[in-house]
Amino acid sequence: MSIVIKNHTRLVILIFFCLRMDHFGQSASMETILESKSKQPTEAESNQINKNLIYRENVATNGEEVIQTQPSQPWTIVPTYSWSFFNKGRDSWHKESIDLYYHPKKYLLLGTSIDLTQRPPTGDDIMYSFNASWYPCKELELHGEISHTPDPIFSPNEIYSVGFEYMLNAQVSLLFDLERLNYNSNDIAYEDDITQISPGISYWFTEKSFITMRYTHGWVHSETDFDYYSAAVTLGNMPYNAQLTLGFAYGTDPDLDFGSGVTTLSNAYTLSIYYKQPINPDLSVFAGLEYVYRMRPDNDGQLYQKLTPTIGLSWKF
Repeated sequence: MSIVIKNHTRLVILIFFCLRMDHFGQSASMETILESKSKQPTEAESNQINKNLIYRENVATNGEEVIQTQPSQPWTIVPTYSWSFFNKGRDSWHKESIDLYYHPKKYLLLGTSIDLTQRPPTGDDIMYSFNASWYPCKELELHGEISHTPDPIFSPNEIYSVGFEYMLNAQVSLLFDLERLNYNSNDIAYEDDITQISPGISYWFTEKSFITMRYTHGWVHSETDFDYYSAAVTLGNMPYNAQLTLGFAYGTDPDLDFGSGVTTLSNAYTLSIYYKQPINPDLSVFAGLEYVYRMRPDNDGQLYQKLTPTIGLSWKF
């Protein structure tokens, strides 16, 4: 088995770190696929940037983060639904997720999530995750997450991640994450691990508006390595306190396609737009649209195109 990746032009991109490309829209003949949990930014605010926003909303005073008492609404629940459409006759995918966060103390945020992904003709996977964020001081946030998929068909058995965000000042934050994906499924005649590091930087224009850029470098153990670039801008000072996120990403996603025969990874361009509208201080609804142009394994021409609308809500109680 070999993995083929063509060198690509390294782009400097300005729009979102948590956009990751969703994965290979397979035909009925492509049964053996390994994929990780997708990282769309509105997917229940389960990625780190949204956990930080929950924390900021709970402790912000006059535009500055302060160590404060326990928030009056310590729970946040976020159900999400997405539907992915493909060209070239590929089957649609469905994904439902629910995230629950608990902010028991002024410096601690706990979360758990369940993700059900339906990807015919391969099957369904359910992933269970637990995450925690600890704020030893207002400048530093430490976080980690563990995910497990029982009897996976296309997902990793386990995902482990740790990282931090350090605020240099009121405008600039440094980001770093380390992630390990373990594949060892009885349904796939393949075993391997992926490790990736993701440094990045965020610049806050205001308390609610910011831009984040990330570079990811990963290793498919004993095989090859890959690069991924992503960025996004979030505008939080919209009319009626709405929030708009515009994203763009390019590179090789390790979640893509570990098929039978010759295993390949290919690059993709990802564009996205997400809109979040508060209904009241405790309830918000959001909707988004993501477009993916996936290239062939040799990065010469189109493999497929994918369009994914997403809807959900966030409720504090």
